[in-house]
Amino acid sequence: MAQPPAGAPRPPGAYFEKKGEVHELRQLLRGAAADRDQQKKRDAIKKVIAYMTLGIDVSPLFSEMVMASATQDLVQKKMVYLYLVNYAESNSELAILAVNTLLKDCRDDDPMIRGLALRSLCSLSLVNMIEYLQPAVQRALEDVNGYVRKTAVVGVVKIFHIMPSVVLESDLVTTMKRLISDSDAHVVANAIHAVEEVLADEGGYTPTKEIMTSMLNRLNQFSEWGQCAVLRLLSKYRVEDEGEMFDIMNILDGLLKQSSCSVVLSVTKIFVDLTSNRPDLQADVMRRLKGPLLTLMASPTPELAYTVLMHINALLGHSRCIMEIFAADYKQFFCRYNDPSYVKAVKIDILTLLVDMSNAAAIVGELSEYVTDVDAEISRRAIRGIGKVAVRVPATAEMIVSSLTSLLELDIDYVSTEAAVVMKDLVRKYPEQFQQASGAVERCIKIVTEPEGKCAILWILGEYGLLIDDAPYLLEPMIDGFVEEVSGAVKLEMITAAVKLFFCRPPEMQAMLGRLLDKAITETTHPDVRDRALLYYRLLAYSPEEARRVICAPKEIVEEFQEEMDAEMREKIFDEFNTLSIVYKQLSAKFVVSKAAAVVMSKMQPPPAPDGAQFGGDYGVGGGDYGGGAGGGGLNLANNDPLPSTSAAPPSSVVASADLLDGFDSTPSPAGPPPASSSASDLLGMDDLLGGGLSVPSSPAAPAAQPFSMQLGAQMDGGAFERRWSQLPQQQVQRPMRPASPSSPLGTAAVEQLLRQIGISVIASGTIPPGQALKFFCYGKQGSGPQPPMPGETWFLIELILVPGGAATCTVKPENAQPAAVEGFCGKIWEALAAFVC
Repeated sequence: MAQPPAGAPRPPGAYFEKKGEVHELRQLLRGAAADRDQQKKRDAIKKVIAYMTLGIDVSPLFSEMVMASATQDLVQKKMVYLYLVNYAESNSELAILAVNTLLKDCRDDDPMIRGLALRSLCSLSLVNMIEYLQPAVQRALEDVNGYVRKTAVVGVVKIFHIMPSVVLESDLVTTMKRLISDSDAHVVANAIHAVEEVLADEGGYTPTKEIMTSMLNRLNQFSEWGQCAVLRLLSKYRVEDEGEMFDIMNILDGLLKQSSCSVVLSVTKIFVDLTSNRPDLQADVMRRLKGPLLTLMASPTPELAYTVLMHINALLGHSRCIMEIFAADYKQFFCRYNDPSYVKAVKIDILTLLVDMSNAAAIVGELSEYVTDVDAEISRRAIRGIGKVAVRVPATAEMIVSSLTSLLELDIDYVSTEAAVVMKDLVRKYPEQFQQASGAVERCIKIVTEPEGKCAILWILGEYGLLIDDAPYLLEPMIDGFVEEVSGAVKLEMITAAVKLFFCRPPEMQAMLGRLLDKAITETTHPDVRDRALLYYRLLAYSPEEARRVICAPKEIVEEFQEEMDAEMREKIFDEFNTLSIVYKQLSAKFVVSKAAAVVMSKMQPPPAPDGAQFGGDYGVGGGDYGGGAGGGGLNLANNDPLPSTSAAPPSSVVASADLLDGFDSTPSPAGPPPASSSASDLLGMDDLLGGGLSVPSSPAAPAAQPFSMQLGAQMDGGAFERRWSQLPQQQVQRPMRPASPSSPLGTAAVEQLLRQIGISVIASGTIPPGQALKFFCYGKQGSGPQPPMPGETWFLIELILVPGGAATCTVKPENAQPAAVEGFCGKIWEALAAFVC
């Protein structure tokens, strides 16, 4: 075979057919080093990286590449460091050769080289490198250049993943916490992420008032990802009063103008959390949020549009008030011809939530257009949506039954199936509409082939066979094909429908029913079908009248159909707003496998709402007035002078795991009566939220509080309990249960008696599987103890779950209570249940 002439280009793949390529690369690297030709050396290193990228093993060149790192050329260093990081794990013994070079570069005068060397050093991910990594990272955390400090913060996380004890037992965590107040916004953002990940087992980092003051004051300096980090940290901060709440909302309002979905949704979560106990104020907030959310929903990127739509859907399902706010803009959710199917599906769900008397006809007309969509799933969803409209707006039932009947004329199998299922549900809710739908049954039987549709038609034949003239003869072909039917559900429904028809039309159905029961008993292998046939046969043989009473028992009209997700689960998922939980419609625990990757989403606790408070109109955003708080005192953005010491110590949570103000003293101190409101007074009781003063003034000594006790005989009706339960913030504590004792058996009656003795009334109780755990809903009213923060009474609402052999979980929802009162209340509960709880 003729050899190609010298200098001719080699065909693709020729380099990989020879075995001496690594040797040639070694000679190139050594020759370039000897010639001191930087361009030649750069080309040689580039060729090594190209081979490495293609998957060719060039690890034998490790020594030469380490030697090549001794250069001032930043491009060469980047390529050499990329090589070292890639092969360090497979050549851990040789990787030690690169340490001296990397450590030397970590002290270079050029901050870019220092940062690059530190990043590469930390990326080696070798346990035997820890002794070199820790000092280098510790020194870099104090570097004068922000880029190096930012890289060092990420290096701490890499060390944590290699050997967690090195980070947790050193002062690296303390240094990173200090960097959260760094002058460089990029360093602050990285520090927040790093501290949250390193301290994940402890619940993450809890910010103090000073930290949040500094961050909110510099919010515009952060990138959008940094702003998201700050907002996630802000959700752990506990607002002291309404003045501070309004100040925070006024500051964050400017972020709603951003084009970043993540930032807008983070602000939305904070706004919704802060107003969770004030429906009137939350309505005003949602009117302000509606515009930005609708703008983001129209994003040309379908993935972003889908994410925003899912969050809008979650908001609509959270509150009826939010539905009414968005209802006027229902046309914004009409599907476009080029929308992907997943976007259309969410828009259809939203349209069914926004329907009311004023827009029902327009929405039904729009959904009817989607029935002919090329995507069968969208067509089915549109038909189901039409049915939901009728359930939500009863006045539209007649129009929708007529619309569903007209859909059967399309002669499309899946359309007819879905229409039959929806029509069955509507007839269950609106029996008076059957006469209008009866004419479609015969047409459906000829078209429908799917099991779900057949079951719907059979149910209609059984329930309304007396009103359908040809009902027995419509059923007869299906009975003749009983053995060939593969669906067990259809066979079960067919047997039930035949027996019901027999009671309505005995002469016509007697022979058919006999054939059907004979086939079901003798020719089927499905156990459920055979058992049902035997049951009906024996009932009929015993007494036809008794069989009629059992099988044709009168049914109540369906008021509501079961939702896809129960309200409790929906609220738990809503608490994880602005995460994938909203997109997946599942709690994060269901799909987050790695504990380190889990992001703990905190629900920002709202301040206590004053009794009878009615806030209307805008909350001070939109007009550019960032100084207008709830009491008129406002915040001075330019004022950096600390305010006089006038406040008591901030409140603390009862349980360490639920403490939202970790930075303060965790010992609750009873507070005196609240100061009188004044337009010139400090709304926060501490330094100005956006002031420059970060020192916390010492608190004056509080007067001695009365011992805590409960008021006996306090009364609350079920409606008031339910309203308050849905509005109040919650705290949760746990205690282990004692082993079961024959002398003190655990039961609902015993627990209720113990609680009643200390002034706690049980409004509902019962057992829940598994393990027959006991569950109680209770309430109590404070008799004496710490003064409430607002004028009025102090109530405690409780959900108590006792799991024998497990734990006792007490979820407390206090109303107008000091933290010390909550702690005293929990102490009373555990003291009363001392026989069962450790």
